Amino acid sequence: MSSDRVVVTRPETRIVQDRFEACVYRAGQIARCPARAPVESLTPEQLDLLLDEGDQRVGGTVFRTECPFCAACEPVRIDVNDFRPSRSQRRAWKRNEGELRVEMGPPALSRRRVMLWNRHRRVRGLLTSYSRKDPLGYHEWLVETCAPTVEVRYFEADQLIGLSLLDIGRVSANSAYHYFDPSLSRRALGVYSVLKEIELCKSLGVRYYYLGLWAADSDPLLYKASYYPHERLISGTWERFESRDDDPHVRDPRGYAARACAGRSAPAPEVGMVGDPWIDERDAFDSEGPGDLGDPPGEE
Repeated sequence: MSSDRVVVTRPETRIVQDRFEACVYRAGQIARCPARAPVESLTPEQLDLLLDEGDQRVGGTVFRTECPFCAACEPVRIDVNDFRPSRSQRRAWKRNEGELRVEMGPPALSRRRVMLWNRHRRVRGLLTSYSRKDPLGYHEWLVETCAPTVEVRYFEADQLIGLSLLDIGRVSANSAYHYFDPSLSRRALGVYSVLKEIELCKSLGVRYYYLGLWAADSDPLLYKASYYPHERLISGTWERFESRDDDPHVRDPRGYAARACAGRSAPAPEVGMVGDPWIDERDAFDSEGPGDLGDPPGEE
């Protein structure tokens, strides 16, 4: 007797990094996210399994938060068949649809990508004393992958202005990373990219669109819970929130996050690197294209 059920083999992984460090999302907290490298590239079904269990992907590794004094971060996903955009989200769609060109392709490295990545992190307060900002760091984080991954590229005329790394499984798609030119904040490109990628998921027959980790009192992460209905993984169970009205974090975000955390704290990280040649806008780095990146300005 035949069965259509697919048996998924749990991927073998090995821990390649495990350390405590200052959290870039919640000041004063200590983060621990042991990085596990799959022995073999993940199949679409294995990616679905890990995402459903709360894993995130960075480069060639996957991880889950195991922070000693905090459990505020919750993975977020959207059932694309049930999603209903808000009025402001529909406005962001109209502002960009038809004006921007969207392309897909394999992850790649270029001057323009490195510059936008660093500018975006600087404006969002995500650059720390240990952040990698060079092309090698970009390659390790955003080109190397252990999953079926594509770039979703957003262009204004012929200029790259935003980019998403999207992992695509059998029934899931994971927004592993997104960045955009912060000088174009008027476009609400972050919102538009979510809506565009939800549309892409529907066209591929993918049910769940994963937005990564969210914390109620972390400004850089707040947008992830503004798409309703959505689900969050809380204490091992996916809980669904239909709207702002039934979402408890809306009424008391700090209290919501505090209830998941102990009172002990760690020193806040240093952010806001300035004067870095891989961040600052220079004419020599405005070109878009593959090939040798050369040296940063002022270096031979």
